[in-house]
Amino acid sequence: MGNERPRYWFPLASLGFAQLIVMALSFGRPPWTEGWFAYAPGNSQQFLTQNLYGVEMSRESAAALDASFSGIGRNDGWLFAVLAVYLGTVLFYAVKARRAGNGPRWWKVLALAVGGLVGIVLADLVGYWEFDMDGDARSGVLLTLGLVVLAWLDRSVLVLVVAAAFVLCAVVLAQGQLALLLSSLVVLAGAFAALLSRPKAATGQT
Repeated sequence: MGNERPRYWFPLASLGFAQLIVMALSFGRPPWTEGWFAYAPGNSQQFLTQNLYGVEMSRESAAALDASFSGIGRNDGWLFAVLAVYLGTVLFYAVKARRAGNGPRWWKVLALAVGGLVGIVLADLVGYWEFDMDGDARSGVLLTLGLVVLAWLDRSVLVLVVAAAFVLCAVVLAQGQLALLLSSLVVLAGAFAALLSRPKAATGQT
């Protein structure tokens, strides 16, 4: 136990690689320009499809709905990646705690996982509907708050520094793919620093 590395290397590394994967998958994907279900006016097949489903949508309403959904979903599977990172972090911390002999009961882990997933989704929706924040800003703010909470839980100055550098790269200095790349490099650097750090308990041993 005394020679273990800080646990926060896992969420930092997971977040960095998840963002890089999202960025890689977004390259070469055409933007949505014809409505959220490929609306094509003047097409007889479209009329048949609309009548079968009882949906009648004008070009204007389809474009508005497309803009609404693209504002929520933004960079492809970003939100799903964040949810996966959070779920993986909860499970990782639970397993580490159980191995140390003080693991929480399974229902507490389940409640923390489900509650956190719901909280992330609600926070993202609040940022969109109430504060009119764009996708990049919501991403940066949500992840920065998560890093601050992680720094508080692990009492880590390193994670707090990573959070400050993350919000600087993801919100202040850059946007879009560049912000995703820079912020990914920041958290990956924090993860490697944690893995390379000397365990605290080992400094007092011979």
